[in-house]
Amino acid sequence: MSETLFSLFQMPFVQRMFLASVLASISCGIIGSFVVVKRIVFLSGGIAHTTFGGIGLAYYLQYAMGWIWLDPLIGALIFAVLTAFIMSTPFVKERLREDSTIGVLWVIGMALGVMFLNGVDRSVLIIQDPVSILFGNILLINLRDIMIMFTLVIVIVLLTFFLFKDLQILTFDEEFARITGINVSFLNLLMLLLVALTTVVLIKVVGVVLVIAMLTIPAAISGLFTHHLKHMMLLAVLIGVGTSVFGSILSLWFNLPPGSTIVLVMGLLFIIALILKPFVPSKEVSLVTST
Repeated sequence: MSETLFSLFQMPFVQRMFLASVLASISCGIIGSFVVVKRIVFLSGGIAHTTFGGIGLAYYLQYAMGWIWLDPLIGALIFAVLTAFIMSTPFVKERLREDSTIGVLWVIGMALGVMFLNGVDRSVLIIQDPVSILFGNILLINLRDIMIMFTLVIVIVLLTFFLFKDLQILTFDEEFARITGINVSFLNLLMLLLVALTTVVLIKVVGVVLVIAMLTIPAAISGLFTHHLKHMMLLAVLIGVGTSVFGSILSLWFNLPPGSTIVLVMGLLFIIALILKPFVPSKEVSLVTST
């Protein structure tokens, strides 16, 4: 078995798979911690599902306009960023409840994706199987995908590093952030944009439908054992790397769907962590004041 695994690691597509797992885990560990603590999981799910429309649009433009350069991840990024802007626009926020806005954008994005993909003649243009778009297939990641993911992760890390304290205050007490002079509207928009970027990074690993799982489960597990935000992020990254790599190995070994296997491994670890939580002493530390 060890020799077989070693031989698998020599294959370029497997190496890309593990590199993608690490990149995805970095982004989901950092931004997922904000998402879990700020309790915007449903909002993140809305952004994730609208990206299906962007993926479908990219494929349709490749077919109809000959824009082969328009990578599906770029289409997903456009829709994710556009959704973040719409959700944070005062015009929309003043007229609709947030959950209503999310629901409307969620279904519109999914419907557009179906319509665009249906308009592509698959005898002319080879497109990714819609099932793998929805549930992920990390084995299909190519070098261009890795470059896009790497660029997005760098942007996520840099923005979080330079604006960490303001984002931390916003996450735990928006009213206090407003009183201290922080531009709350801008930071809320930035938070959604970071979620949008992270969503695009995760799509190739676990797919549109399962993005919300990878975005929240590692952070939720780490939140059981630490109340220090930076430690929570670091632990979430490590959990993400470990579970995604282990899930990928299981999917290769037993010929299972990679995205679903990764999420199930994360879910199993969450259940174990929940059971072990009462037996693990933790020091209560303020998330807001601890840096």
